[in-house]
Amino acid sequence: MEEVKSPCIKICRQDSNGVCFGCQRTTEEIGNWSLYNDDEKKEVLEKARKRTNAPDTASGVFFR
Repeated sequence: MEEVKSPCIKICRQDSNGVCFGCQRTTEEIGNWSLYNDDEKKEVLEKARKRTNAPDTASGVFFR
């Protein structure tokens, strides 16, 4: 079975809610990614798929 890969696309900026513009994960989810098992990673990916970035964020904050 293949491991669930990180959705990171190297656009590492977060909006005012702490959600990445590139992968739509929270900073907590990004930081804990390597600790999650495959089921947890799939759950994070599903949550991220449903997220949108905060409209009040013009340029975002770089965090990498």
